[in-house]
Amino acid sequence: MEFVCVGKIIKPQGIKGEVKILPLIDIPAIFNGKHQLFIEKKDSPFKTSTFRLGYAYVLFKEITDRNVAEKFRNKFVYITREEFDKLAVDDFLIEDLIGTLIYDENHEFIGQIMDVTDYGFDDILIIKEDNHIYEVPFKKAIFKIENKTIFADRKEYNGAKVSQE
Repeated sequence: MEFVCVGKIIKPQGIKGEVKILPLIDIPAIFNGKHQLFIEKKDSPFKTSTFRLGYAYVLFKEITDRNVAEKFRNKFVYITREEFDKLAVDDFLIEDLIGTLIYDENHEFIGQIMDVTDYGFDDILIIKEDNHIYEVPFKKAIFKIENKTIFADRKEYNGAKVSQE
């Protein structure tokens, strides 16, 4: 079974075992109580799940009080890839971009995404174009994703790319 990491338990919340989760993806519906969650890829049924002020609060059945909840601090929460794909119709995982071809607004081939790095502010696409490697920030002003195809505004793209060589 393939998993997608959706959050990180950051601390216990209250005395009944509820935990506060920092979401790692921008799909709050994952924490609406309708999806099976896994802690460290182990099935973890829950009693309640809410999302408020940018955090998920989940009361897992196996976490019965604050002391037990403390043992789960810094553990990661997952859903199955199948569930993620159902939820994320217009969303994608960064790792899914690797190998994707990029075209300009006229549907002319530009290059291929070889890797994605994160320097903290923006994700940076490592793109191979005409036997050269470029770094380009993954910004909405430059890239558009339509039907799993990536298009780049040629002017913005050329102005943003930085040669790695």
